Amino acid sequence: MKSLVFAFALLTAAAPPPEIKAFVHPAAEAPGSQERHAEALLIRLREQHELPALAAVVVRADTTLDLAVTGLRRQGNPETVELADRFHLGSMGKAITATVIARLVEEGRLSWTTRPVDVFPELAKAIHPSYRDVTIEQLLRHQGGTPKYDSVAEIEGAKARAGSGSPRDQRRAFSVWLLQRRPHLAPGTRLEYSNAGYPVAAAMAEAAAGEAWESLVESRLARPLGISLMHGLPARGDSPQPWGHKPKSAFFGMATYQNVVEPQAPGDGYALGVIFGASGDYSLSIADYAKFLQLHLAGLAGRDGLLKASSIRHLHAGPGEYALGWGLGEFEGAAAHGHTGATETFFSRVIILPERDVAIAVLTNTASVTASTATREAQMELLRIYGQPAAR
Repeated sequence: MKSLVFAFALLTAAAPPPEIKAFVHPAAEAPGSQERHAEALLIRLREQHELPALAAVVVRADTTLDLAVTGLRRQGNPETVELADRFHLGSMGKAITATVIARLVEEGRLSWTTRPVDVFPELAKAIHPSYRDVTIEQLLRHQGGTPKYDSVAEIEGAKARAGSGSPRDQRRAFSVWLLQRRPHLAPGTRLEYSNAGYPVAAAMAEAAAGEAWESLVESRLARPLGISLMHGLPARGDSPQPWGHKPKSAFFGMATYQNVVEPQAPGDGYALGVIFGASGDYSLSIADYAKFLQLHLAGLAGRDGLLKASSIRHLHAGPGEYALGWGLGEFEGAAAHGHTGATETFFSRVIILPERDVAIAVLTNTASVTASTATREAQMELLRIYGQPAAR
């Protein structure tokens, strides 16, 4: 997730296996199609920054401009990544959560001003007074005043407090417990990034719809878009999928420290768990993520789809530097909406330029020292190539 911060040492890695090619979207090979650039770029950056795998996509609302993946599902194993392989989104998944909630708003099951006390009867008298009027929109905008929950210790503590019931029961138990505590900040006063607001919003959605969050994501987003979305790390329930990779301490005498990673076995180590899944614990292929980006580009261009254009625009609107699942900024004078995502073993970044009808995402299956650098360099180069205003 975006705010989970881990300290990495500067390490050394063995040279990557030679001749690892990239899988490219079939449209890239169509006769007469424009030249594609992602394949060669990803191969070069993956080798330069010693990453296990690297994936990227460039889309407009109605077409895929470029899409490729390259590298290994697991370091030390010969299986290469394929276009259908899933990568973990980290906090880029917050936009998925907000999109599902927007569908429930359109259905009339929620409104952007719905409060926890409106859906959790047990909080009528027990809620902390400062949280009484907090809204689901404020929670999604990081203006709900909830604590940051940006460390492994905090997240593990939340799991312990939530008990051992169903995932839905655990999310509700955590939300009810949290909302009886003193807020980290007075709700509505200022933005402070918090991973706790999204579990509360998801629990509110479950209470309003009478349906578990996992089912809501499938029925309101994944199935209608025709995408295969899973909760948790890609290989947790499907070991042939890409494994995440952690930085590994190593010593090579007097040699320079560089980037050493080791694969994280499915089911081992740190996991967000069901409570914080809505904060960024989704995995999907780069091609399926492209469909999600196109949904948003089309809405930002004023076209109704799975969501009304007005709902998409609401998800991307200010005020401030954070909308609902999207950070707001500029790129070369144009409005830019984006996010990054990081766990211990994956890193991702995305940018949308609504005025230029283009979105670019870059994903990798490691949280090594150079994961952020490599994905940024890939994104910037693809922006240079594709980020100019679309021809009309």
